[in-house]
Amino acid sequence: MKEITFIVLSMFFVQQSAAQQTNEFSLNEAYQLIKTKYPTVEKIDIQRKIADFNMGIYQSGLYPDVSMSASASYQSDVTEVPFAAPGTAAPTFSKDHYNVSIDVSQPLFDGGKVNALKSIERSKELAEIANVGVELQKIRAQVDQLFFGIQLLKKKRSSLELLTQDIENQLKLVKSRVANGALLPGNELALKAELLKVKQQQLETNRSVSSGYRILGEITGKDLSSEPELIVKEILTVNGTGESERAEYELLNSRKEMLENQKKLYKTNKLPVLSAFAKTAYSRPGLNAFDDDLQLFWVVGLSARWNFRSWRNSGKQIEILNLQQNNLSAEKDAFTRQLNSLLIEAENRIEVLKEQIALDKQVLELREKVVLEQKKLLDGGVITSTEWLIELNEEHRARLNLEIHQVQLIQAYIEYQTKKGMSWN
Repeated sequence: MKEITFIVLSMFFVQQSAAQQTNEFSLNEAYQLIKTKYPTVEKIDIQRKIADFNMGIYQSGLYPDVSMSASASYQSDVTEVPFAAPGTAAPTFSKDHYNVSIDVSQPLFDGGKVNALKSIERSKELAEIANVGVELQKIRAQVDQLFFGIQLLKKKRSSLELLTQDIENQLKLVKSRVANGALLPGNELALKAELLKVKQQQLETNRSVSSGYRILGEITGKDLSSEPELIVKEILTVNGTGESERAEYELLNSRKEMLENQKKLYKTNKLPVLSAFAKTAYSRPGLNAFDDDLQLFWVVGLSARWNFRSWRNSGKQIEILNLQQNNLSAEKDAFTRQLNSLLIEAENRIEVLKEQIALDKQVLELREKVVLEQKKLLDGGVITSTEWLIELNEEHRARLNLEIHQVQLIQAYIEYQTKKGMSWN
């Protein structure tokens, strides 16, 4: 893919007075409003807060776990001691029992489970942010279509206005000639009918422009009811050799990283969990079963837990994650091929439009000469107004084609940048 550079030397919809204009709206401004103000962007902050909360929860797994319990019970019978030492009474046990205890457990070794959970949460956060980027990418493409769709409609409207002026001027001349008997009334009627047809097209175009502004304003969150001048100030450069910056790649990479972190989590299932514990209680009975009074006691120790079912299944779970990673790699390759085909198509469209513009200029130049010649013949009464209208419409169509192709060329460059995921700036 070769490097293509296009510098917009003639911005048709950016007039020399653009610097003095205050009622204007640039494409870059639209991009920035989407990037910062579109409701979907709020999901990024929400996801970050969720991730922070979850990270705090996982981190607490490294801290001591303290629990407190209390109980009171009464039982129907107790153990009786049938004998006693000479001169002593056999011990008796109360049927009502009481217990207030505090248990403390401090993890010593978890095999890296907490760190794995935190890594999964972080990659999940990145995946959600990338997913927002994918959604914004679609919105940006929609803005491109609206932005340049309005421009094309306004070009058509301007061309129709010029056509209207030409017809009205010629209608004045024809009216006077009909009144003098130099031309038949049919010439005047033909011009009036054509003028109504053009005004009908103007009405439809105006409504479409207003509708486009309303939709664009709704998406960007900006009041565009004044129908500001839409401008592209930037120099457009398309580099066909650089890496794509599409958000889909970030999404796929973060999902793949999340699977990698899940593998680390499953590997921790092969290792035992070690912890230290301590317990203190005030209860009846206590550790001394023959003391029927309330007692204060404590216990400390170490514990180990090893789940053999998790140990046995962890290998299978890791293999499943490997297969899911292979799926993501295949999905990434498929997306790259599709994207490259779209970029090649966009490059070809750019080249075709550049060639069409060169031809459009030649056609328009020839049509202008023909109309000028036909107008002289009409003024001399050699041809009818219908014949002149035919040539005038051809000139109008040639000028409109040129202006449309010029706008479409800029649109093609912008859409190329959008497809490639190039900078929002």
